Amino acid sequence: MQVTAKYTTIAAWASAVARALRASGVDPGSVFEDAGLSLTEIERAPDSRIPIEKMTLFWEAVESATQSPAFGLAVGRYAYPMHFRSLGLLMMTSETLARAFERLPDYYALVSNSASIKLQRTPQLIGFTITPLNGVEISEMAIDAFFATLMHHGDLMIGHSNFIKTVELIRESPKDESPWQTCFNCPVSFEQQVNCLWMDRSMLEKATTMADPKLAMKNEHAVRQYLEKMQALSWHEKTSQAVHAMLVDGEPCLVKAAQIYNLSERTLSRYLKCEGTNFRTILQEKRKELAHYYLVNSELSITHIADKLGYTSLSNFTRVFHLWYGLSPSLYRLQTHSPANL
Repeated sequence: MQVTAKYTTIAAWASAVARALRASGVDPGSVFEDAGLSLTEIERAPDSRIPIEKMTLFWEAVESATQSPAFGLAVGRYAYPMHFRSLGLLMMTSETLARAFERLPDYYALVSNSASIKLQRTPQLIGFTITPLNGVEISEMAIDAFFATLMHHGDLMIGHSNFIKTVELIRESPKDESPWQTCFNCPVSFEQQVNCLWMDRSMLEKATTMADPKLAMKNEHAVRQYLEKMQALSWHEKTSQAVHAMLVDGEPCLVKAAQIYNLSERTLSRYLKCEGTNFRTILQEKRKELAHYYLVNSELSITHIADKLGYTSLSNFTRVFHLWYGLSPSLYRLQTHSPANL
């Protein structure tokens, strides 16, 4: 399955969903067809890529077929490490469970490049957070499935899942919260600012996994090789993805973008120059794209939008926006929300 879509997820997720559907007595074939996916093709190539738009449609078809908004939680039991190829092996051969989870944010693009994944730390806890990129729609069931998978992978490695202490989810509170409480066996809160799986730090750091350092190094090399070839995207497109992710957390910079792809700042600059562009131009393109998204799809104040896009003042944002669209942000919002454009 050759996919050149900008935002994608690994096909192994869809394979795991198919196994969960079969286990619940639902024929996965028709669900895949409803989303325009081929189950046979995906099971033949689980490390191929699926455009995030199709994966979101697929999750909608799954919820319709199962009549369960909590079905993503069941998928965690069927997302085996072996099906995630080198990434799964890398986790399974980490020396501690803490190290296994710490490695994941470095390779988030392998799982899905449509969200920002990072770790938060307190003296007692490690928080694994997933923040969808603005303008990229990710199913809430996909977040549930990913957190449930992390829990089950940890269970496989150390024999229990007591390291999960609390779960925070952006999704609205469901009518019945018990499936989430039962799955994670800990407090679960909804309508939060972030999706975060909070884990006991000392428990993770003490949970040794009998890892083979040489095998772990080999697997890490294999993961990096996969990342190199996972998408037929230009460096312009890859850098644009990196900028999109970095705008979630703060000011993007060339150094951080290069680190995401394990390159030096100089090498990435050279690659971009060969494609006739540079980091500053790509940053402006992404800011323009997101400015349109926020003005059309959110009720954020224009001052807040300017801040989210990294502008030091509202006047700077307004000046640049006028150069892009020929009118002010407030007038642009007014025109795009007018009845003639609805």
